[in-house]
Amino acid sequence: MTEDSQRNFRSVYYEKVGFRGVEEKKSLEILLKDDRLDTEKLCTFSQRFPLPSMYRALVWKVLLGILPPHHESHAKVMMYRKEQYLDVLHALKVVRFVSDATPQAEVYLRMYQLESGKLPRSPSFPLIPQDSSDAIVSKAIDLWHKHCGTPVHSS
Repeated sequence: MTEDSQRNFRSVYYEKVGFRGVEEKKSLEILLKDDRLDTEKLCTFSQRFPLPSMYRALVWKVLLGILPPHHESHAKVMMYRKEQYLDVLHALKVVRFVSDATPQAEVYLRMYQLESGKLPRSPSFPLIPQDSSDAIVSKAIDLWHKHCGTPVHSS
């Protein structure tokens, strides 16, 4: 039996017992070893196969443009993103739009408003109409994460 046919037998066996994705994981690891990540290949891979949880955050941050495709820049960029998050949070606290007691969803909404130039003049201005509050807060959270990555939660 050749090595190729053994590999195919193993793949078929793994799929039958519920371990689909052994070959896909190896393919993804090969893609992630490149110095410069190929976003086209990562995009295609993520559309065809489920991403293993251990690589999911990294792949999506690269695909959404939160992290650059070069590995050596990741730590520096994430440091800048965390500083940006803390700066915006501090600015909102200084102008008294948020406090330590403000719900996290509202903090994200205010951050998005500040970054997009839509922060109202007064903190007493209603955030949003009550009937659409959940959808708008959810959208603001999504937009903030897309723009700035996962925030640093300070306790």
